[in-house]
Amino acid sequence: MEITIVISGICLIVGGILSYILLRYVAKSKYESILREAETEAEVIKKNKLLEVKEKFLNKKADLEKEVAIRNQKLQQAETKLKQRELVINQRQEDFQRKKEEADAIKENLEAQLGIIEKKKEELNKLQQQEVEKL
Repeated sequence: MEITIVISGICLIVGGILSYILLRYVAKSKYESILREAETEAEVIKKNKLLEVKEKFLNKKADLEKEVAIRNQKLQQAETKLKQRELVINQRQEDFQRKKEEADAIKENLEAQLGIIEKKKEELNKLQQQEVEKL
């Protein structure tokens, strides 16, 4: 009977140790499983956040490209308008220069005609005086 008690005590101790080892193994397995799930979930969250950041970046980039395109279009319109104004100014300058040259040519022509008239007037006066002297 004492042997039975000793054997049952030993069995109880061995059973307790085996239960402790088994519980520890199960707890460790569960801990590792939870840790793997957490790491997997963290990776999924990380990938999702990276995708969100990339999407925001692409949206921002697209918005900026649209803004740049609009600015370039406005700049090109302003350049076109400026070139048209420059063309009009150049045409006006050419017209003014042409009219000035025409006016200068007319002035020279009139001065030449005045010179001829003055000479003819002097000749006429001389002829009149000669006629008066003859009379």
